[in-house]
Amino acid sequence: MSKISCPHCAGNINIPEQSNTVVCSYCGTTVQVRTGEIIKESYLMKLQFNLEAIREKTFSWAAKQLGSPDDIEEKAEIIESELVYWPFWVVEVEAKGEYKGEQKIPNFGDSAGLTKMGWKTVSEAGKFNMEEDIFVPATKDIPEQLETYMIPTKRKEYFDKDLVLETRGNLQPIQVERETAIIDAKKMMDKILRAEAYEEVDEIKEFDVDLSIPAVFLVHIPIWYIRYKYSVRTYHAMIDGASGRIVTLSFPRKIAFRAMVFTGGILHLVVGGGIALVLVYLGIIVFGNIIFPTLFGATFGLGMLAFALQFFRKAVTLGEEEEIAS
Repeated sequence: MSKISCPHCAGNINIPEQSNTVVCSYCGTTVQVRTGEIIKESYLMKLQFNLEAIREKTFSWAAKQLGSPDDIEEKAEIIESELVYWPFWVVEVEAKGEYKGEQKIPNFGDSAGLTKMGWKTVSEAGKFNMEEDIFVPATKDIPEQLETYMIPTKRKEYFDKDLVLETRGNLQPIQVERETAIIDAKKMMDKILRAEAYEEVDEIKEFDVDLSIPAVFLVHIPIWYIRYKYSVRTYHAMIDGASGRIVTLSFPRKIAFRAMVFTGGILHLVVGGGIALVLVYLGIIVFGNIIFPTLFGATFGLGMLAFALQFFRKAVTLGEEEEIAS
């Protein structure tokens, strides 16, 4: 199908490629293509930050990052911008149930001292009684940074396509059906519960949980895509236009900061290598091949070498750094 008739106003609705949920351009009704069902719970996060406000927020945030240039707020210039409304299914999931499992704990064989140590297995059990809003992207082409983005939805409004047009935003197609989103949300909730159980046990023996779905709604989130120039290079940012939150931002680092990081790597290499050599020397030469200082020295030296390499790698790649909101 390339068109369907709106069940509310009978207007013709063009169906974008691969879309299974569309919005009537005449009355703003959200319709599921396959069934013709009207989705009443369709919302929009209203744009609160225009491009000027986004500019101030972006460069103010960049200026506060460690090692960023002092003059980035004055000299950075936005060269491209686009406002995109990304759709998400918000699935409320309630979970009730319990789990049983086993956990290994230390078992000291001699209470008078730590002469022997083993492990013993104990049984653990727990119950679940929780609810969670699971955000499922409603389009397959969503950026990776938004896949796990926690969306604030307290100020949502009923979807109004005129609000999108007024802001000159680009409305992304809805390609994931409501039923598919519910299935995905249940799978995600199951992973959350199992991860919580694994914090208490090493192995799950029984896992019995009942998942219910009290509510499901669709919400469109306005995201600004920014490309800006500082000095001779360009950088990018994604900002939530409803909350003003930085989703992701790349920014330059000062040469002095990169030199400081490189120096830190050298210090780790010199100090760690020196201590390691002393310990190995004491273990082999002075004490006659005693295992503890020799083994500890070698392990310590390798650990400090790993730290030093991390510093060197960071110094080399610090021409541009990216921060992602969690």
